[in-house]
Amino acid sequence: QWPSHLSHGRTRWEFRLDYLIAERLKADSPERALLDLRVADIACGSGHILLAAARRIATELATMRTGEEQPSPLAYREALRDVIRNCIYGVDLNPLAVELCKVALWLEAHVPGQPLNFLDHHIKCGNAIVGFGHQEELLQGIPSEAFKTRPGDDKSIATAYRKRNQANRKQQNQALLGFTPELGDRVEAVLEEWRTLSALPEATPAQVAAKKKRFTVLAQGEHAGILRTVANIPFAQFYTPKVPGNKRQLVTDAEFRAYLNDELAPLSECVRAARSFGEKKHLFHWFLEFPEVMEKGGFDCILGNPPYLGGQALSGTYGHAFCDCMKWRFDPAGLSDLVVYFLRRAYYLLRNRSFIAIITTNSIVDGNIRKDGLDQVVKDGATITMGVRGVKWPGAANLVVSLLSIHKGKWNGPKMLDNQPVASINSFFEEGEDIRDPHRLAENRYRMSQGSAFVGDGFLLTPEQADRMYSSDTRNAEVIMPIINGKDLNDKPDQAPGRRIINFRDWTHQRAMQYTEPYERVLTLVKPKRDTEKMTSRRVNWWRFGAPASGLYSRIGELSHCFAAARTTKHLSFSAMPVDLVFSDAVYVFTTDRWDLFAVVQSTIHEVWARKYSGKLKQDLRYSPSKCFDTFAFPLGLWQKPDSDLAALGKRYHAHRKQLMRTLELGLTNIYNLFHATGLSAEFVARASNKTYRVAAKSYDALIELRHLHTNLDGMVRDAYGWQDLELGHEFRDVDTLPENDRLRFTVNTTAHREVLKRLLTENNTRAELQAATT
Repeated sequence: QWPSHLSHGRTRWEFRLDYLIAERLKADSPERALLDLRVADIACGSGHILLAAARRIATELATMRTGEEQPSPLAYREALRDVIRNCIYGVDLNPLAVELCKVALWLEAHVPGQPLNFLDHHIKCGNAIVGFGHQEELLQGIPSEAFKTRPGDDKSIATAYRKRNQANRKQQNQALLGFTPELGDRVEAVLEEWRTLSALPEATPAQVAAKKKRFTVLAQGEHAGILRTVANIPFAQFYTPKVPGNKRQLVTDAEFRAYLNDELAPLSECVRAARSFGEKKHLFHWFLEFPEVMEKGGFDCILGNPPYLGGQALSGTYGHAFCDCMKWRFDPAGLSDLVVYFLRRAYYLLRNRSFIAIITTNSIVDGNIRKDGLDQVVKDGATITMGVRGVKWPGAANLVVSLLSIHKGKWNGPKMLDNQPVASINSFFEEGEDIRDPHRLAENRYRMSQGSAFVGDGFLLTPEQADRMYSSDTRNAEVIMPIINGKDLNDKPDQAPGRRIINFRDWTHQRAMQYTEPYERVLTLVKPKRDTEKMTSRRVNWWRFGAPASGLYSRIGELSHCFAAARTTKHLSFSAMPVDLVFSDAVYVFTTDRWDLFAVVQSTIHEVWARKYSGKLKQDLRYSPSKCFDTFAFPLGLWQKPDSDLAALGKRYHAHRKQLMRTLELGLTNIYNLFHATGLSAEFVARASNKTYRVAAKSYDALIELRHLHTNLDGMVRDAYGWQDLELGHEFRDVDTLPENDRLRFTVNTTAHREVLKRLLTENNTRAELQAATT
């Protein structure tokens, strides 16, 4: 259900239809201008958002027609019927959702005595992001990336076609050739047929039936069919396996241009394969599906709640061909998140001076998702006109979302950030213009490492299972080790590993077989899963961890301890840990035993940087070392010369916190929940920890001391940078980058927060320039 508090409030969620409607009402023929609005949802689902937009336009249309502030229900329904018929467009990959969307629109706009609207030409099933938007995109031809060797391909075939395609494109000199008259005639024929279809009346059941029949003829007609099939060809090259049996289905750039220019008849096996592929994958070419909209430059407003799915899950869910195809269509873009492709597609489908307004994941401003999405459209000249950084999704789903509105082109009107007027909004959802991204610093390289991804739950053992293996053969202790994960670090008062793991390190198969019971367990429970792995190394070396993180263990082997933090965490906290553990991939390890360096990463100075340049999962920080550690400028010279005073304070801070965890029997997360509680008291601590008042009273004093220690630690780290002029001003305040229902933190004041980020970025850029000059 579309949440009402996200959809209508002028200070919370502005569709930007108000502005578009107001502009249309100024036209000489306001009714015609209103009905000329083109509004779309490119992942429409069952149509809740489109219905809300239709109601908003219809209310203005009915009011204008009747001259009444409260038009009659019949006048409103007739207006709504006209709006849905003319203004509303939707696309979804799920055929059932498309039918439900039509039903929702039919039910809302039904007028007694009149037939249901014909909606097949406006609400369609298709893949909104796999396909061409504008007809000019056809001229880009077939990219050589389409012939990249993927799992299951014959490398020699893929390489041969890639080289042939590169030669084709080099011969073309990458020139964007124009359309031939024949192709232009086909496009114009489709457009003319579509204009005729749109103008057909729908006043009687017979007229609706006639319109439906005409639509079927048009959709299956010669001109549209040939254009659609030819448009499918570049996409089909990504998905077609490069194996001997498929050679006749593969098309390089020169052949494609011959089909495009009507030089080859579209009857070959490759063309038939492209047609079949397009139908199977629901390829959606916007300039063919909605030609009358794209002819005018695109849509006036695109609304929605597009899907999101991040990182490696993209290739796991949709396959490598999809990922490579997306990187081609939305270059520059990586595999950051599915929502990036929907945002970029929506932006390219807009007319100039039009709007996008969406509900999206709150990670839209984080890391590569921001860089691939918002950052790209802003660089193209878009203006972010509204942003709400964190909204808890109502209902059962444990989600935190962001609200976003973008104007294509320069916008001089009002801009709202978290419901407050601002002069400008950058792609971080901060006031001000975008600034340069930080650079990775060589001095930080290899200092922070992710733990092992074992890839196979069969490696894991309970303590009881481990004890049984110890007792059956004491040699098994050599391959059974404690493993610690993020939950152990954050939730357990003693931070002790909860499970054990079989670890054959980088040993040979022959050596692993010598440990009979552990080997048999891995053979039985891990190998079947590994046999299905796409990565050759994981299939072949199935008895080893999938990503062993060997470098991590070699770097910490001679240390007295190291420092670990959970990859996903509500409060960024590092803890001293033994070095004889296996760290899971849910943990990042700072490969040092120096307490002064611990003090720096535990400080608010580092945390504000990490929260800006890392990602988020719901309301939690998703620590990303490549973005927030490798780029973080430590106090100058600290890597080379330890700071004994800072080390003493860091060690004291850690020992005090550890004792507090033991006394209250609470993990790090709950300790810091108390740390940030404004209503902290002995009674509050007693309720949170289920301890006696006497213990809680002493712990209350210890929590106040932890705040003092943290304040002192931040101040000493600040001084290590030489920023004594910067007043940190610790206080309880709302941190606006956190969700609305959980923003209060004991931290540095807003001015200091911004100044710290500014100074750290300046320091990063200075060192990066020096680094570039000396390499």
